[in-house]
Amino acid sequence: MNHETGEYKVEPFRDAQIALGKSQFANKEREQFFGEAYSEILADLFVTWLKTEPHCSKEREYLYHTAMALGSVKEKLIGIEMYGNNMQYINKKSQEGEDEE
Repeated sequence: MNHETGEYKVEPFRDAQIALGKSQFANKEREQFFGEAYSEILADLFVTWLKTEPHCSKEREYLYHTAMALGSVKEKLIGIEMYGNNMQYINKKSQEGEDEE
């Protein structure tokens, strides 16, 4: 704000820097939270897998597939975070491009 004229001057560069700082902080917090949560869940699955007997292949396969599914969920959440609500439109555009070929 200009104190002489009383006008408010928009400073897009400063506003952009503030928004970038906030988003970087939020992104860092999200990554830390999800990283810790996934690590704990995978560690629990691995400990459960270690407790199974070697001949219990169905149990071991189930635990393995559960861990793989967790990775898929993590990948999907990262994609949603990166692309936000625009992901459905991006996918639609890419499918339209494939249909034309």
